[in-house]
Amino acid sequence: MDNEKKTISFEPKGMKELSNLLEANKDSYHEIWAVLTKKEHANPQPVSFHEAQTEAIKQGLVDSRSKSLNDEKYCVRFTKRRIENQ
Repeated sequence: MDNEKKTISFEPKGMKELSNLLEANKDSYHEIWAVLTKKEHANPQPVSFHEAQTEAIKQGLVDSRSKSLNDEKYCVRFTKRRIENQ
């Protein structure tokens, strides 16, 4: 199946899990959605937006969209960076 159409989502319980899940899935899925807890509903947050974004960038991914799921959680979409022909 073409990975351009495949999507996966998960709710990481910590940075190590986020890193492992991104690494394991970035070549198999076009879109990776990470479900995060809003900072006002978790102290401390399992994974913050900034931490997720930083880890994704390290792995060659970019965040391109986020959406609220409910009062406590939201999700962020990560996709591979496009390499432009030079």
